[in-house]
Formats: sequence, C-alpha cells, structure tokens
Amino acid sequence: MHAWSSSAVWALLVRAAVRPAFGALLLSAAATCSSDKPANANCVGGAAECGTACSTSHLCPSGLYCGVDQRCAKECDATHACSNRSVCSSDGRCRAPTGALGGTGAGAGAGRGAAGLDFGDNTGIMLPDASTQPIDPGKPTVCARSDVVAGRVTPTVILIIDQSSSMNDSIGSGSRWNVLRDFLLKTDGLINSLQDKMRFGIAMYSARSDMPNNCPMVTQVQPALNNFAAISTAYRAAEPIEDTPTGDSIDNVIAALPKPAPDAPRDPVIFVLATDGEPDRCEELDPQNGQAEAIDSVARAYGMGISTFVIGVGNELSMTHAQDVANAGVGHQAGQANAPYWTAMDDASLKLALTDIISAQVSCDVELKGHVEGDPCSGKVMLSGRDLTCKDPNGWQLSDPSHVRLLGTACSEFQKEEVSTLHVEFPCEALRPD
Repeated sequence: MHAWSSSAVWALLVRAAVRPAFGALLLSAAATCSSDKPANANCVGGAAECGTACSTSHLCPSGLYCGVDQRCAKECDATHACSNRSVCSSDGRCRAPTGALGGTGAGAGAGRGAAGLDFGDNTGIMLPDASTQPIDPGKPTVCARSDVVAGRVTPTVILIIDQSSSMNDSIGSGSRWNVLRDFLLKTDGLINSLQDKMRFGIAMYSARSDMPNNCPMVTQVQPALNNFAAISTAYRAAEPIEDTPTGDSIDNVIAALPKPAPDAPRDPVIFVLATDGEPDRCEELDPQNGQAEAIDSVARAYGMGISTFVIGVGNELSMTHAQDVANAGVGHQAGQANAPYWTAMDDASLKLALTDIISAQVSCDVELKGHVEGDPCSGKVMLSGRDLTCKDPNGWQLSDPSHVRLLGTACSEFQKEEVSTLHVEFPCEALRPD
C-alpha cells in the first residue's frame, strides 16, 4: 500500500445537475484505466465484438466493456495482464485494486479512499502506481479525473387538456381547442418530433351537469414511446364538452398511470396542464369552486414525484389560481419564490409556452464532487473526444466552484445526443475534494 501526498491523483465523480422534468440526463461513471490508450486500441484475446458500437442501453457482450468512445473494448484477460499493478476485472478492464487509497475495501465492488471519495467497480476510480509516475513539482498532477457516459432517461409526459365548453372561445386564428390541438398535432411539432425520446400521453377532461355520476369524464391515451398516431386519433375525434373538474381529473390520471416494476428505473413523470378557466368539482359543478381541490391534487402528484406545469389558454384563468397551482406543481412552499406559469393569448404565445416548458427542463450544469480553488480555467473538459475551450461561447465555464457548465453548441450537443461522453479533469492545486 502506498502513502499518497496531497498532490497525489484523486478520482472525482461527476454527475448532471438537472431540473426535475423533460429530457433529464442520467450519468454513469466509466472507468479510466492506468493506460491512456483509446478504449479499443488494446483489444486483447481476439474477441470479434471488439470495436462494435455500444451505449448505456446497448451493452457489450460478457467479457467486454463499453469504452469512452462508445465502442466495445477488452484490455486484459487471464493471459494478458494489466500494467502498473492494476487488476483485470470481469469485463476485461484494468482497474486499481480495491482500497488503493488506504480505504477499507468491502469486497470487489466498494471502498472508500483517504479523502472520503467513494470508489469501486462501477464508479471508475483508477490510480496510476506512484513508482511509475513520480510527482514532478514543475508539472501539475491531474487531481480530478472522470470519464462519464451520459445516457438519456426516458421521461413520461402527459398532456392534461381542459375539454370544457369555453375552449370553443376564440384565440388568435381559431378556437382555443383547435389552436392548441393543431399545434400539438403538427407533423413537425412537439409530440411527433420527440415521440422516440419521451413517452407521451394525453388526458382530455370535462363533465356534464346532466350526468353527475359520470364525473369526471376523462379520455386518455396512456403514455408510450412512438405514440403520436394513437394520440392524434383520439385528440382529433374529441370536441369540447361542458365543465372543468380539474382536481378530480388529475386524480383520475394519477390513478391510471402504469405501475412500474419494482426494480425498473424510475424515469421522471411530468404533467402539462392546459386549461382556460377556473375549475369546478364533481361534488358541485356550478359555480366554479374547485380551486382548493385542484391545488390539492397537484400537490398529491408532486408528493409522488410528478411535477406539474400550468398553461392558461386565454385570459379567464385567474393569475392567483394559476400561481397557486404552479407553486404546488413543483413543491414550492410559502416564502419561496413563485414558480413560473404560462399564459397563452394567441397562437405564437401558446407555442412558445409549450416549447419553453420542455426546453427549460434540461440543464447543462455538471456537478463536481469537490470544489475548484484558484484558476477556474485550469481544468480540461472534453465532449465526445473533443476539447472544449474554457469561457468560449461554445465551450465551458465554472458556473460556481462546484459546477462545470457547458455553453452554446456544446450544451446543445450534450442535451440532444442519445449518448455523449464528458471527460473532466483538474490539477491538484486547483481542486479540493468535498
């Protein structure tokens, strides 16, 4: 076991800091071997699958690992040992021995270093041997290093559409109902263009005063990938009905949500509520006294991990109620700054509101398990193998001592690519582990 000074090499995990909504990014660390060769440059053993494409959703065969260039690779096996005292893992990757920082190893997959940084088989800490890489006082030692594969989660987005009779009122070039529907069902619109990346569903709700036992009346298309055709068929066949039991309808949508398997990944679920007036409730369809019930239903959804975003279609939804629902939809408490909500008064503003809700949810901030002191540009950031320039409009910067922010086209690429690789490192004198 080696004793490491403060200028020794530490591995630092990074993760995406995202807003709890659409297009969230899920980061999983990929190990950096003691060798600096490209991931598929040392493909030992003659495995035919080496060099084939891989991702977080398309795994490599047993005995191979997915390298930072998204290619299956194999650095070692029973007859091809690792260098620098690394050990060969079951997926053919060279790894530092567990506990190399003086931690108390807990088997093959876990340990904790002297600096309190978690590491193990899945978190990717790799330490070069001190005898082969002596510290050069004139050259900064890399202190924080991580190669991270960013794969998208698949959010569920349910559009909850007010189907009350007032949706027949005009807005811009047509009725509120038609303007909203035509925008959502455009061939180049939100649903069709994103249906392979998000599970879209729709719930149209109303009630009839002469049929109180049928309240709420909710027509749903359950969320699924590539769901545009089913949503379009149901939406185009529907027309406004009468009343606005918002709270009862949201409870109905919650109850109808598909139940994930206990061990399934919990991707985010988002409600977008588009309504044009004050709510009522099934117990009393007129007058419109359903405000408290609507707020309570949105708060229940948030308690289940579901965020709700509100669009007022037209100008009949009071600002007070819209604000209360918006705050409950994202869990804001009394005394906190108000959450945003949107009011759409014409075609253009309605389109902007829906687009804003989706695009505003994805962050290009990456959180460091440490904080940078000194030169904020002393680090190195690479996106999919390409060096990014610090403080460049299309590069990166520190948004605060603990967050790297991708900018411009780098941010767009990080958000839109199905699988992208982010590499971040800082010299020891610039970064202190948390």
